[in-house]
Amino acid sequence: VRFLQDLGEELPRAANDPQLKSDILSMIGAISRCTDDSILILKHSRDKKLIILMKLYHDLFYTLQMMDPSRLFSVSLRMLQLSIECGITELSPLAFAQFGVTVLSVGDAVAGYRMGSLALKLAKSLGIAGFMSSIIAVVQPYIAWVSEPFQIITETHKLGVTLGEQWGDVSSSTVNHYWFQLTKLLSGHDLSTVRSDCSRFLRDLLSRKQSWCVNCTCMTYIHSVALIEGENSCELVCCNGIPTEKDIESLSLERKQELIIFGLQTHRLMRCFLFRKFDKMPQLSGILENLLGNKIPLLSLFIVGVFYEGLASFCLARRTGDETWVSRGDAALRFLRQWSRLSEWNFENKVLLLEAEKSFTQGDLDEAQKFYKTATMSAQRHKFLHEEAISHELAGLFFLDQKQYDESLRSFINSFKCFKQWGATAVAKRVEALIQDNFEGLCIPEDSAESFSVVATKGPSKRALDCGLFV
Repeated sequence: VRFLQDLGEELPRAANDPQLKSDILSMIGAISRCTDDSILILKHSRDKKLIILMKLYHDLFYTLQMMDPSRLFSVSLRMLQLSIECGITELSPLAFAQFGVTVLSVGDAVAGYRMGSLALKLAKSLGIAGFMSSIIAVVQPYIAWVSEPFQIITETHKLGVTLGEQWGDVSSSTVNHYWFQLTKLLSGHDLSTVRSDCSRFLRDLLSRKQSWCVNCTCMTYIHSVALIEGENSCELVCCNGIPTEKDIESLSLERKQELIIFGLQTHRLMRCFLFRKFDKMPQLSGILENLLGNKIPLLSLFIVGVFYEGLASFCLARRTGDETWVSRGDAALRFLRQWSRLSEWNFENKVLLLEAEKSFTQGDLDEAQKFYKTATMSAQRHKFLHEEAISHELAGLFFLDQKQYDESLRSFINSFKCFKQWGATAVAKRVEALIQDNFEGLCIPEDSAESFSVVATKGPSKRALDCGLFV
């Protein structure tokens, strides 16, 4: 920051600066009036001061991601201003990518996605393959999810890892490796693979003393371990330099690393929902509020986090009767609807399941039944195995509440199968226990969930009736 001031630059402004928003909107308007071709032929510059400024802002952007995300908008705007007003440099494609993140955050998804596409086009036209890994590390997790399937984004991050290694861009390769693992998790890839790959990556990071990426990767690693072995196993795998979640939380709070703090909150909320720990959900909510307040960027992790927050909110609304939770669930639904219009692949099944939960909560039972069915079909069609498992379980709870025991049991069994196939053994065991608690004399074979088929049910067990139906 001091070097920037010495070069006559102003300090980056916070996201709530009213003039900053006005300047961002002006830049969006100016870019919208330009064709892609006119931008790709902007004059190039080799001015040393400009190159130094762009490098300083580029480094500051990555520092602020962890320390103060609210100032990222200002940095991205200034980098783009320098590129357009003073000339294109090798870092200009990154300026377009980073400003695309800003544009997306202020609500213009189409323009934001265009900026990300322009960044990739400009990099190719400049012939700067050495920077492609860095551009991928920005465009894919922050922008591409608006339109591209999570599964494709996963493969693009894998390419980013390879390009970074080929061109000696170790930092960008490392960042892409982290996003590669996280996006596999969000896409519903086999959890045992996610776990083993994260474990190898962590050992590599520690051996190269790249501690700055250890905490982020640890969150994905610990999450996968919890879903496979249960939450009590998490601390057992944290040894030989691998921090626990408590260690990560303590250090990130001390260093005010907001992105890690909210990342940790999102992982915990997802696990609380999957393990049905309702007592811990209220203090973990607030992801959407922070996104809307521009306190954190629109990362794919947080968008998926809003989905879980919406599901948790409707569950809490039915359990507590508190209309506040209905409002929060509805807010999550409205938020995801807008993204579903742009990417049916990534968000249709999520919106449909939230619609089902909302209808159930409000007593519109016919609509709820329809939405549960279409949500499950959509998750199957778009290859989100883990979200198909969630849809089946929530449908099972709905049918159980309606005393439609055949449908309830069938849905629970399908949920068990999907969780098992995903590799979430601990979650599958919870669903198995749910089945055994609510249906008499039923036991799922341990050797193969696929071999089990629903024939009939004897109705709810005495214990289920004594404890009340699951909601």
